[in-house]
Amino acid sequence: MQLYDSIFSRKSTRKFQTEALPAEQLTQIHNFIKTLKYLFPQIHTYIELTGPYDVKGMLAAKAPHYLLLYSEKMDGYLLNAGFLIQQVDLFLSSAGLGSCWLGMAKAAAPTKNDMEYVIMLAFGKAQDSTRREGVSAFKRRELSEIASGFDNRLEAVRLAPSSTNSQPWYFVCKKDCIHVYRKQLGILKAAMYNTMNQIDMGIALCHLYLASEKQGLSFSFSTETEKSPVVDGYQCIGSVE
Repeated sequence: MQLYDSIFSRKSTRKFQTEALPAEQLTQIHNFIKTLKYLFPQIHTYIELTGPYDVKGMLAAKAPHYLLLYSEKMDGYLLNAGFLIQQVDLFLSSAGLGSCWLGMAKAAAPTKNDMEYVIMLAFGKAQDSTRREGVSAFKRRELSEIASGFDNRLEAVRLAPSSTNSQPWYFVCKKDCIHVYRKQLGILKAAMYNTMNQIDMGIALCHLYLASEKQGLSFSFSTETEKSPVVDGYQCIGSVE
């Protein structure tokens, strides 16, 4: 349950040591990537570990290593991307390494294996601590602000990272079901944040999956929304049973 435990201490890192990780540690990361749980197994992806030479963009954190995710572009691919890479993010944290999501950076190669670049993660040894001292160190909204009804798995979801700490999620808890919502964006904000907000929702679903696994509960995500309650200002993206 190392991934689950890391939810409650993980901290984003933007200052990295320049030295590369040992080959053995990179192999462990490669091997972990082979075990990733997919939100949508039918979506083909390609994950590459590389160095600074494959990264473009002034806003890219300077790190010795980067993880680049490429994907088929089909329904749910951004949710799937967030779901996958957050598992890696938490794995790196559990190993004492620093990591940082880079939404504005670009890959030098926009396509790989007939798939399009989606998102990257910078990682390596951090200059500072990679852990928070308790849940109180997180700047997150309270559960009452992000959910209707109660499900104790949502505490782990509440702590999920998001682009500009936007926390675009809302949940309606019913018996044996959690309806999942994404905040509706205006035209200007949608142009800037639509992609990252969908990735953020995938990150939140990853935390919900890990919390379900921790409690021995099933996790099945459906994009069926016809029976979901209406929540003003939010769009239902599916439900977890």
